[in-house]
Amino acid sequence: MSEPAPAYPQFPPGFWRRIVLHPGEGWIGGAVEDDMHHFRLRFDHEDGVIVAARSSAVRHPWTGCGGAPDHIVARLTGDTLAEVARRDPKEHCTHLFDLAVLMAAHAGDSAPTILDMRVADAVQGRTTATLHCNGAERLRLNIDGSVIDAPEPYAGLDLKQVSRWKNDLDPETAELMVILRRAVYVSSARQYIGRMPAGMEGTQSPLAEHAPCFNYRSPVIEETRSLYEMQDFSESGLGPLEDLDPKRDFAALG
Repeated sequence: MSEPAPAYPQFPPGFWRRIVLHPGEGWIGGAVEDDMHHFRLRFDHEDGVIVAARSSAVRHPWTGCGGAPDHIVARLTGDTLAEVARRDPKEHCTHLFDLAVLMAAHAGDSAPTILDMRVADAVQGRTTATLHCNGAERLRLNIDGSVIDAPEPYAGLDLKQVSRWKNDLDPETAELMVILRRAVYVSSARQYIGRMPAGMEGTQSPLAEHAPCFNYRSPVIEETRSLYEMQDFSESGLGPLEDLDPKRDFAALG
């Protein structure tokens, strides 16, 4: 007799996202990679101002995403680090913008940070999501739909409404919760591995109506096409950003 499925499935299989933040003297580099995305970004900053920026899109799900690095670089150069989080996130690639906000917040750090988010493939709408910071587990959530079922401090909170309750958490936990929430949302794209659902490309996409990110805004949406080059890190023996050499690769962006 086969064992019953756990109430909340565990990773693997599932989605694995890694973020690396690497601060230097007067600069900070950041990279994010998961099943569908791989972006890199560097800020050079002086007296709290971004004086130069560079970015690259190594792997992305839509052709239009390839223009996002130049777009965010042009608009953030000259901003103060404090202004980054106040920009309109819908104007930018979601993943580059999230990375930029984190980099601005950690530009003064004295040591690198590695964040690993793992989200088990959902079964009947339930999943387990974890976040490790520099190898130490910081969050482990049982999630039913979008509502946290456990652990108790967060039980009953809806991840769709995180902006309403994150300020009730200490600042560090709030930051980590927002990062893990993004991973949970993006993880659902794993159901499309090897196939793109009909009606998702161009202006016919239901996402085009509210244009949630750079790829879906006009005029990009009119030309973008699916690439859907996916990498399953959970069972391949590979890890996201495992080939990243921060000093070499972020210097190349400088």
